Amino acid sequence: MVWPRTSVRILVIRPWTKPLGRLRSLLREAGIEALIRRVDIEPALNAELTRGNFDLILFDPTGSITRELVEQRLREHDRVIPVLESQSDDSDAVTIAHALTWRMN
Repeated sequence: MVWPRTSVRILVIRPWTKPLGRLRSLLREAGIEALIRRVDIEPALNAELTRGNFDLILFDPTGSITRELVEQRLREHDRVIPVLESQSDDSDAVTIAHALTWRMN
């Protein structure tokens, strides 16, 4: 399914050793123009939550940051952002597209 073009801000919590190229390509193919910021350590997460707002967070549980820490930091920064747990780039792109449906209506 191809969505109408839209631009979204996605915070990806994922180790730097895992590439983002395939995810970017899949999102582009789905018509989603994504500004992706990646963090892999807690200070970087805090900095991103302080600097800006995101449409959603894609959380990779294989990294050093826990889901509980993400939820705690969101509360501390008074942010309400949906958090999606990463499975694979293919399924993540579909999940992101479905999660963003509300923005496209």
